[in-house]
Amino acid sequence: MSEKRRLVCINCGHRAKELFKKYSNSLKTTQCDKCHQTTDKYIEFEEFIILIDALLLDSCAFRHIIYNGDFKLYWKISLVVLLLESFALCRQKLPEHSDASLNVHEKGFYTYTLQNIGDYLFMTLLLLIITVTLSIDWMKKMGPRSFTLIIFKVVLISNLSKFFLLPILVWRNNTTVFGRSLHHVLVMGHHLCSLVIAYEAVGATRKDLRWWALTLVVIAFAFKESARQFVSLLLEEHFT
Repeated sequence: MSEKRRLVCINCGHRAKELFKKYSNSLKTTQCDKCHQTTDKYIEFEEFIILIDALLLDSCAFRHIIYNGDFKLYWKISLVVLLLESFALCRQKLPEHSDASLNVHEKGFYTYTLQNIGDYLFMTLLLLIITVTLSIDWMKKMGPRSFTLIIFKVVLISNLSKFFLLPILVWRNNTTVFGRSLHHVLVMGHHLCSLVIAYEAVGATRKDLRWWALTLVVIAFAFKESARQFVSLLLEEHFT
């Protein structure tokens, strides 16, 4: 038997029995028993609006996507983001003003795709370790399967920030090396903020350990990025 789906209020994260009540041909959203606000306003919104709010780092949008929404669309979006990030990383390694820049090296693209998949899984593992260490009761309450899936969703949703790599791909030849580097730093900064807010939004740790947990998330992100750079250097010689 599959584990029962967990619904939450997107405003406070309190457990909710239902998001709406159905009356004949109309739906009426419910109110949260704790904060007395609309449990989930996003059930009446288009997916595109929800995605925009997530990119704007709205914790309510994160809670809706991870807990209450239909995640099928976001699996597909995550795949697009994965390919976009791999293409951006591959393009970044190509030399300036070279014919090679017109055709992305196929081997390099597949190599960086596998690297990014490993990056996603590694970050998920780090967050799992942090959460189990600080709040193992939460894992027991959720169940191992749901617990792991929610943490993986946090990682995928935070990677939506990589959409902002698209402009530098389009206007790569119209900017300087410093401009491209600054753009990547800003994207990584947004990605880190998204990861922290998404992790905090799911309420994975006790309130008295929240700031400690968020600090560990930042440290895990820095460790992951260091490992990523190390792996990139190892792959550099195989790129061409």
